[in-house]
Amino acid sequence: MSISISKIEGDKRHSILKLGSDSWALPELFKIFENWLMNESGDIDPQFEWIVDIGFSPREGASGGGPIISKTIMKKCIEKNISIYLSEYADQK
Repeated sequence: MSISISKIEGDKRHSILKLGSDSWALPELFKIFENWLMNESGDIDPQFEWIVDIGFSPREGASGGGPIISKTIMKKCIEKNISIYLSEYADQK
């Protein structure tokens, strides 16, 4: 699964939601995450710690670049108590 949203309770991590299962491209996955965060994350209780793990494959021939994490996105993540993990998987396409 390319985007995994988990809630931390005590010392346990509970997987809550999976998004973007058909893509391993970071720019596309970040758009999916941004849409979810801005339009569908209303049930996220900021009293808990949350992790959004975006699993992606590197672009063949890429030498840099990627999506911009805007201040709006960063503020929303802080409000919702969300940390973003970026997990690179070289064997996915």
